Amino acid sequence: MAERNARNFIEAAKSNAKSAELARAKAESSAWKGKYDEQTALIDHYKARLDFIEALSRKPSKVDFSEAARPASSKGVAVICPATDWHIEETVFPEGVNGKNEYNLDIAQKRIKRYYKKVVELTQHYRKWAPVKEMWHPLLGDLITGFIHEELMETNGCSPVEACDLVTDLVCSGVDYVRKATRLPVILPCCVGNHGRTTAKRRIKTSTRNSFEWGMYQNMARIYKRNSRVEFRIADGYHNIQTIMGRKVRFHHGDGMRYGGGVGGLTIPVNKAVAAWDKANAVDLDIFGHFHTFLYHHSKWVSCGSVMGYNDFALSIKAEFQHPTQTFITIDRGYGVTLATPIFVTSPYRDKGKD
Repeated sequence: MAERNARNFIEAAKSNAKSAELARAKAESSAWKGKYDEQTALIDHYKARLDFIEALSRKPSKVDFSEAARPASSKGVAVICPATDWHIEETVFPEGVNGKNEYNLDIAQKRIKRYYKKVVELTQHYRKWAPVKEMWHPLLGDLITGFIHEELMETNGCSPVEACDLVTDLVCSGVDYVRKATRLPVILPCCVGNHGRTTAKRRIKTSTRNSFEWGMYQNMARIYKRNSRVEFRIADGYHNIQTIMGRKVRFHHGDGMRYGGGVGGLTIPVNKAVAAWDKANAVDLDIFGHFHTFLYHHSKWVSCGSVMGYNDFALSIKAEFQHPTQTFITIDRGYGVTLATPIFVTSPYRDKGKD
């Protein structure tokens, strides 16, 4: 009995020894496998780095761009160059705006001449990218300042009638210059501004009939009556809606919108106004001035800047400073608005505001 128990004990010991040896072998195998995997990953990492270095050191393959063609949808482009907020006879004294601007009759004419020159240069430049078919030159109002405030009678460079006469000379000369330089037909949608009114307060129903600017537009239209390459389209109401390259464009001065200087800037009040107008007559694009601010809200509206620029009123209402500008816009028949950019009509104010 004792002998059998001893044999069983010996057999059990041998079995336990084998199990322990097997477990130890498995543990060692697992440890070596971990080390192997670690070294393999390290090798792969350095191989990837070596491949990257070799790729950088090789010469790049040349790609042939000679076959790149103009997009098929660029079948025609219209250039839109609004004239707005010239306030041609208003005077801005440097000391009234912390030296950020100066404006008078002489400076106004220099800036407007520069504007028309830039219109031609930009049009010729854009022709490298797409065929320009039409030139639209909207007159969006406040080309004169008028006497709507008593203080303007003291500081304006001339009377409203004289200002209209000067604007007529400048616009007609500009139209002739652009038309001859670009060989394009020129279409002029016209809107009145709030400054050109003949009444003390703004009128709604009869605003056009009580505007120096409306009479000025009618006179210019008569001047070009026999010219088939120049066409005036004068609004009898606030909006002037035209179809340009298959897109409906709504021109207006901008005083029909209210902006109280909120932190969101023009965006919120303009979006609200445009959405409300679109419920009655939806358009693709709104173009307006009035706020003396260039701002492009792709691709729904463009707010255009002012030739006069920063003045005492802008400073008093804490308006954002912007350099005097007009605007250059292109509408492609396929893409819609492809460009909206300011045309700077002065040197930067850092250069002492020299024109």
